[in-house]
Amino acid sequence: MPVDLPALDLQKPEPKPPRAIVWFVLFVLVMSAGALIAVLTWPKGEPTQTAWFWISVLALPALAWSLAFGLRLHYYDEQTQRLAAERAVRSEDRQAALLFASEPLAVLGYAYLTQRGTASIAGKMAKGEYTLSAKTSHAGTEAIRHTALDLKEDDQDPGRHRACFKALIKQIEGAVSAIPNRIPFSVRLHLPGDSTQQQLLDTWQSCWAAQKLRPVQAQLLSSNKGMMALDEWLDIRGGPSLERATLFVSVQLHDNPPQSSAEAAVAVLLAWAPLAERYALPILALSHRPVEVQEPSALDAAVSKVLQWGESTPADISDLWQAGLSSMEKGALAQAASNLKLRVSETTGLTGVHDVDHAIGNPGVCAGWLAVALAIEHAVQTGAPQLIASHEEHLRLAVCRPSRAQTQSASHA
Repeated sequence: MPVDLPALDLQKPEPKPPRAIVWFVLFVLVMSAGALIAVLTWPKGEPTQTAWFWISVLALPALAWSLAFGLRLHYYDEQTQRLAAERAVRSEDRQAALLFASEPLAVLGYAYLTQRGTASIAGKMAKGEYTLSAKTSHAGTEAIRHTALDLKEDDQDPGRHRACFKALIKQIEGAVSAIPNRIPFSVRLHLPGDSTQQQLLDTWQSCWAAQKLRPVQAQLLSSNKGMMALDEWLDIRGGPSLERATLFVSVQLHDNPPQSSAEAAVAVLLAWAPLAERYALPILALSHRPVEVQEPSALDAAVSKVLQWGESTPADISDLWQAGLSSMEKGALAQAASNLKLRVSETTGLTGVHDVDHAIGNPGVCAGWLAVALAIEHAVQTGAPQLIASHEEHLRLAVCRPSRAQTQSASHA
C-alpha cells in the first residue's frame, strides 16, 4: 500500500493581523462619535467641569475602542496559535510517516544464475562488457538474440527447472543456514503465470528437502506482484508477520526463447532490519520500500518519493539498474532523472544506466528480482545507493543501500 506523506502546507489562508490604518480611523470615529453622544446626552443644567463629564467624553469611547481592538487582537493570536499547532501536528505526522516508509529490509544474502555467470556480473555490466548477441536456441531451429542457462541435469533426476533449483539453493544455502531456528522463516516462489506453477512448486520442495535445510513450505507469489511483495511486508505494523526472514526466489526458463530474452534465476534473502540487528546477523545491504508508477505523469514524483524512502539524495544516485522496461519507459525515466538532477543523468553517455535487457536479455518474470540482486551486488562493491527500475505489472522503482559495515568496507578499499 502506498505511503502518503501529510502535506506541510495546510492550504489555509494566514490570519491577517489588525491593520493599523483601519484601527486608527476607527479610533478617530469612535472618539468623535463618543464625544458627540456624550455632549448631546449630557443632562441640561449639569456642570461640564466635572470628572464624570470628561470620562464620558474621552475615557468611555477610548475604552470601547480598546475593548474592540483587544478582541480583534485576541482573535488574531488564537488563529495564529491554532495554525501553528496544526502545522506542528502535521509535521510530527509527516515525520512519523516518513520514518515508517523509510524502514528497510535487511539483505542477508542473494544469489543469481545467468548465462553470463553467477557472481561479479554487476561490476562487468557497469563497465559495459556485455552486449546481447544471437545464438541458437535449445530447440536448434534458429539463431535469436537471447541468453540461456547452462544447466547440468542429473541423469537420475532430469529436468531443467530441477537443475536450476538445485544450483540456486546450493548458492544461497549458507545464508539460509545462518538464520537461527527461532526466527520465523518463509519462502516465496515467483514464477511465470502458467499452468505449471504447482508442478514447479512441488519440484522446488523436493530440491529443498534434498538439501536438508530447515523445513519450510514454500508459497507461490503472484506473477504480477514481484517487488511489491516488499511493500506489503513493510506495511505490517508489528508481530511475527513483520519480524521474520523470507527467501524470495524467481525463475524464468524458456522452451522456445523469445527474441531478446534471457533465462535467469534469482534468490534474495531478506529479514526485518531490527530483527537482523538484534540477532547480529551479517547484513549486506538494505532494501527499501518500492514505489509503483501507474501514470506516466507521476514519474518525477515517484522518483522523488523512492529517494525519500531510500534515504538518498539525487547526488547519491550514480547507478540505475533497469530491466524489462519498454523504450518509452526508458526515455521517460531518463528524462525524470534529468529533471531531478540525479547524478546518473550527468554521467557521460549515461554510463551509470545499466540495462539488464541490453546486456543479458529480458529476464521476464525475473526482471525485478534480477535488477535487485545486481543492484545489491554493486552497492556492496561501491558502497553507494543504487536505483532500481523494472516493469512487472507496472513500472516499479526501489532503492537499495549498502549496510553501514559495507559502506565502511568500500570506503577503505
